[in-house]
Amino acid sequence: MAFFGLLACGMAFCLVPLWIDAAWFQRHVALPAFFRPPPPWLHTLFRAVPVAIGVTLALGARWLSRLRAADAARTGLAILLACTVAEARLRGTREGVAPWRAKKVELRIGRPDARYGWVLLPSRTSRAAPSGAASVAYAIDAWGDRAADGVRAPDASKPTLVVTGESIAVGHGLPFEQTFAARLSSALGLQLVNVAAGGYGTDQALLRLADVLPLLQLERNVQDYRPRLVLREGGLALVPGADSLLAQSRLRDLLVNEVPLLGEAKLRRALGVTAAELHEAAAVARAHGAEPIFLVPSVGPQRSFADHPEAQLLRPLFVDQALPFVLADVEPAELLPVDGHPNAAASLRIARLLENALRPRLFP
Repeated sequence: MAFFGLLACGMAFCLVPLWIDAAWFQRHVALPAFFRPPPPWLHTLFRAVPVAIGVTLALGARWLSRLRAADAARTGLAILLACTVAEARLRGTREGVAPWRAKKVELRIGRPDARYGWVLLPSRTSRAAPSGAASVAYAIDAWGDRAADGVRAPDASKPTLVVTGESIAVGHGLPFEQTFAARLSSALGLQLVNVAAGGYGTDQALLRLADVLPLLQLERNVQDYRPRLVLREGGLALVPGADSLLAQSRLRDLLVNEVPLLGEAKLRRALGVTAAELHEAAAVARAHGAEPIFLVPSVGPQRSFADHPEAQLLRPLFVDQALPFVLADVEPAELLPVDGHPNAAASLRIARLLENALRPRLFP
């Protein structure tokens, strides 16, 4: 009986690739997890893994069905010991930061934070770059935000452009003056307060926005290794990072938070949380007399909204909520070769698109 059960499981796994077609891969992997289009081999890998599991189960069905209890116990113990050794090796990192995050620019020039997940270190200038790329100076002002220098603090009485978001918003890989935020603030004649930080989800960006706006008188969203906003009873609630014994496992963190895959239920949950966060961000901005606008960069040629593959996600997030946004196409040739973020030319065009959208609303 066990033999036929294992054989049936193996055959079922072999049929999974029929379900993981191009449309499924686009919706559940490429769009929610990647800025640049993922390499073509990744889709092949997602289809090959279940086949490999299925073939292994089918070929080993007879042997596995005859496995004695003692042999099964020894095999299970060996797997448990292997996982324990792997977990111990993955924990040998600084400040408890997982190795797949420790080398990211935002943590090399920042530190973990109990409210935001991580923040940039204030009043200092550091140089950093991905391996193989030219280093860039990142000046962080007294408020902990990227600025022209790491000495001064923003003037709370000045008309201000507040930029929040992730690595594109903070300008990874670009000198400060070439970032779209710096160019846009200069074009509009506004002081810049850039509270973005690399790797932020929309929940972290919302928290930074909500905290800085009162001072001026005015992704990633389902990852549970950090404090995050969740939907509870129709509203957003800030909850701490998962802290159960299982949640503290590096192996579990790697599989749950780093594998670029969102199942349909998780994707719908992410869309729901993100939609609420975007709506709240706009409401917070307007409550302080600010004009909100959202930037959505998209890698690819200039094309209509309907021709964008991410349109299926942007409709519930922005169109259905009547939130103002700018969809900026970035040609693949306009990406920094190692860093992968928009280069100076793309940054300039993004700034102009945002200026064209904002100027009539700010200076009617």
